[in-house]
Amino acid sequence: MVQSYQNKTAQPNNNVNQIPTVKGKRNGKLVKGILLGAVVGGAVAMMDKNTRKKITNGTNSMKDSTMDMVSKVKDNPSGVMNDWQDRIKSASSVLKEAINDAQKLYEKVNGDVIDQVNQVKEDSTEIIATTKEAAEDLKDIGSKVKEAGEEVTSESSQTSSVSTSTSSSGNDNIHSTNKPSNVPGQVGS
Repeated sequence: MVQSYQNKTAQPNNNVNQIPTVKGKRNGKLVKGILLGAVVGGAVAMMDKNTRKKITNGTNSMKDSTMDMVSKVKDNPSGVMNDWQDRIKSASSVLKEAINDAQKLYEKVNGDVIDQVNQVKEDSTEIIATTKEAAEDLKDIGSKVKEAGEEVTSESSQTSSVSTSTSSSGNDNIHSTNKPSNVPGQVGS
């Protein structure tokens, strides 16, 4: 049994290498299609004279700057390295300053703005409470006004019945300023 297992594992599996899978064919076609599209697109773009000039100028300037850098490195490698180190140090110091400024701004926002927001929140809570109290007071005032109105209308109806009975009882000779009025607190009608 061990021997048959070894025979099976020792024999290479040629079927996997010989039969291409559908997924492999699709990937191959996709890559070929992308490359072909890039080549065709590049060729079409190169038909335009302005595009060709821009590409030529860009390539030449890139070549010149690269050659200039290579010649600087060949002439003075330690100088170029020191220059890059100085630039990196300068950039890191500027970055540290920016981080410090951002931290100061954060602290300022945290201290000033958040305190102000909390104060506005407390003030609005107080305003809401005051508004609720005022609404309750208005309800009380409204009920008192209603009660006073009811008293006025009930007294007016009693006064008018009294004045009708008095006028029929022989007080027709009383001057108009001495006659009782329908309005409470007012003499004459």
